[in-house]
Amino acid sequence: MNQQERMNRILAELETKQSLSLKDIMTITGASRDTARRDIVKLTEKNAVDRTYGGISLPHSFNRLDDYLDRAADLNDEKNRLAKAASHLLKNAQLIYLDVSTTVSFIPRHLDSNDHLLAVTNSLDIADQLLRNSRSKVRILGGNIDRESRNVTGTKPLAELDHYLFDLAFISAAGIDSAGVYYAFEEEIEFKKKLRGQTKQLILLVDETKINLPHNYRVLPFEEIDTLICNQKLPAQLEEILKEASVTIINTKEK
Repeated sequence: MNQQERMNRILAELETKQSLSLKDIMTITGASRDTARRDIVKLTEKNAVDRTYGGISLPHSFNRLDDYLDRAADLNDEKNRLAKAASHLLKNAQLIYLDVSTTVSFIPRHLDSNDHLLAVTNSLDIADQLLRNSRSKVRILGGNIDRESRNVTGTKPLAELDHYLFDLAFISAAGIDSAGVYYAFEEEIEFKKKLRGQTKQLILLVDETKINLPHNYRVLPFEEIDTLICNQKLPAQLEEILKEASVTIINTKEK
């Protein structure tokens, strides 16, 4: 794996975790400590990440978040297209959940002026984007706020999900393959499974870098996914498995 491939992998992990320790980066890339540090320096020079004590995080001040999202849209319009396609599913929704993810964080840019919509999230930055770009009501799950990832953590947000039955929940993933949906970190397992039980429809957004990419934890089988939004034609075997699981596939390349 060359440096660019390692950096792409690191940034992909930041979409779901939003902060990574040096040890996390070494695990994700298989690189040595010195190599991981060089990758951190390179990503910092590109203004793609913030240095933190012991690792990195996504740029997280509100102004820098806007800059980050603008750069991401310029460099990779695919996330924005995925989010726009996702927003088209919201026509009759009254209650939605937006999970921590840079791809999902583009969805508020495409919400209409429906002030009857209640959007729930565990991300401070997604909440900020909702307030800036929509007229929807916004609610953040309670709990401890992680300073680096700027999302709510702990057992309280998990318990609070019991109070909701979402019309739609939007998530991303570390990767997918024919066996299902993968995440990088153990703490994501229980939350994602709980969220599945609290939503009528679970919508998964993945770009081409996540396809046929297994990761540390296989959390959801495809039978738990209602709609998959992707940006390229899927491999034939994977597409057949998704159809057998009754997953609706939306390909933004075909639009």
